[in-house]
Amino acid sequence: MNAGRRPATHFTTTPDHRYPEQVAFLRGFPAYTTESAGDCVVLWYRLGDTPRRLVLRTLTGGVAVHGDVSVARRVLNVDAPALPPEDTLPNAPAAHRILYRRYAGIRPVLFADPFEGIAWTILGQQISVAAAGRLKGNLAASYGRQVDGMCGPVTTFPLPGDLARASQGELRALHLSRQKAAALLAVARRIAAGEWDPTGLAAQPTDSALVELQRFPGIGRWSAEYILLRVVGQPDVLPAGDVALQRAWARRTGATGHVGESDLRRAGEAWSGRRSDFAFALWLDNLAARARPTAASAR
Repeated sequence: MNAGRRPATHFTTTPDHRYPEQVAFLRGFPAYTTESAGDCVVLWYRLGDTPRRLVLRTLTGGVAVHGDVSVARRVLNVDAPALPPEDTLPNAPAAHRILYRRYAGIRPVLFADPFEGIAWTILGQQISVAAAGRLKGNLAASYGRQVDGMCGPVTTFPLPGDLARASQGELRALHLSRQKAAALLAVARRIAAGEWDPTGLAAQPTDSALVELQRFPGIGRWSAEYILLRVVGQPDVLPAGDVALQRAWARRTGATGHVGESDLRRAGEAWSGRRSDFAFALWLDNLAARARPTAASAR
């Protein structure tokens, strides 16, 4: 694939930043608008009314970036604070050390476009990743823009103004629930009207940012925490109400009883200051467990 004429910027893998594995996550997770060819992943996003692409080519020991380097730094969380040393984690349960050894350095992958990330959060409430991906595809097909990609046609995600003109009934026809349609329209219309800028969340303390997000209809604590982690990039957020995270912790610790939100918040205290990395490691562990064939399917 021809990644472009401009010279590439290289990010080198370190114990704190495992860039090729972050690119692999981008390649396989339906939250992002991507296309793949060989060792390249192309991430599409919108800047104003203009579709943009970010080409990430995995290398031995790092990644080569063609495109806006500031966007690449954001998506790959290049400026995330250093991880705590492993020996600061408790020895019991051993799950803390196992997660660290397997996933430390695969930093939470963010969204190039904050609105796309907020929309993904709303779409993903209480449904599977695959189902959320289908809803996102419905929105893109109806309100996005088709461009000529590097591997064929690509439909970019709509801008806030694209969705602000939609009605709740139109979104319901695309299989969004009433609550999701209302929440998405509320966010899109406030951004499109210039009444709210999600990039301002990055400068706020976590507590005040959570309060601000939860003023939107349909955005509760889980959604607000997910947005701060996956969209804003705050380093110390744990969406402990996430059922997938609870199941991952239960599986990793061998818990026989129910693992709930309070249990996961207590477990996250060991990662204080870097709870976002703990959460992302649990998501990765959950994805890895789902990808492993069962004994029956292996036979």
